[in-house]
Amino acid sequence: MPPHRPYRYRPITAATAAGASAFVLPTVCCIRLYSRTGAYWPILYTGIASSITFVFYGYDKMQARNLEWRVRESTLQFLALVGGWPGALLGQHYFQHKTRKTAFQLPFWAIVVGWQCVWWLVWSGDQAVPPAVEDLRTQPSPALRDTIVDTVTNWAAKSSLHNLL
Repeated sequence: MPPHRPYRYRPITAATAAGASAFVLPTVCCIRLYSRTGAYWPILYTGIASSITFVFYGYDKMQARNLEWRVRESTLQFLALVGGWPGALLGQHYFQHKTRKTAFQLPFWAIVVGWQCVWWLVWSGDQAVPPAVEDLRTQPSPALRDTIVDTVTNWAAKSSLHNLL
């Protein structure tokens, strides 16, 4: 039987409270979008991007503990920028990783605020959304979906993630 691991204390800080409150607007917007248009892809996209980001934070923490090659900070920031910021917040809290480094936290919270602005535009409806974005509300075009899938697949193949698989 493996030894029992001691409980790791994860304090509730101001950053934790800010992170938890950052989930409110996107959650409400996704529910509203789904109920009005049946659009499930924002939920699916955010969930996939967040899951990938969470795994990268865990992998980076593991590599840091083992004193091995790490995931670049720019990669973690990029994953947050493309929509994985909820997974980044969860990963930072769960793994207690990248929470004290101010040079990392400032751009990260700027990304979170930027996504809050995007979700506010979605919430405010037709008045604030440009007509070009209007078509993307219900379902992405097949070409856009294929481009996103190809980009993520190629990027994952070139990154350190493919070493895990």
